[in-house]
Amino acid sequence: LDDALPYDEPWGWRQPTRHALGALLFEQGHFADAETVFREDLGLAPGLPRACQHPDNVWALRGLYDCLIAQDKTGDAAHIKLRLDLAEARADRPIKAACGCAQVAMATG
Repeated sequence: LDDALPYDEPWGWRQPTRHALGALLFEQGHFADAETVFREDLGLAPGLPRACQHPDNVWALRGLYDCLIAQDKTGDAAHIKLRLDLAEARADRPIKAACGCAQVAMATG
């Protein structure tokens, strides 16, 4: 993933790769794997350096919320939904999936 790329501003890449990976895993029904990817991106899982975490990122929050709902983890989903609602209130467009590459979600929007 992009964790080993050299630091640069502005980013040499426009989108964290975890958003695309998580969205595609979700579309293929790999909900637990996608959940792990989004938790890592948000800094909710151990292991990533702080510079690679994106706390309260609306795209990762959307992906994590969708994964939790798909796995019927309603307690965790309710907690993430509060954070997602706050992040979506600041977004300049509706967020329907963790990545614009999510074919199913983007086609229905």
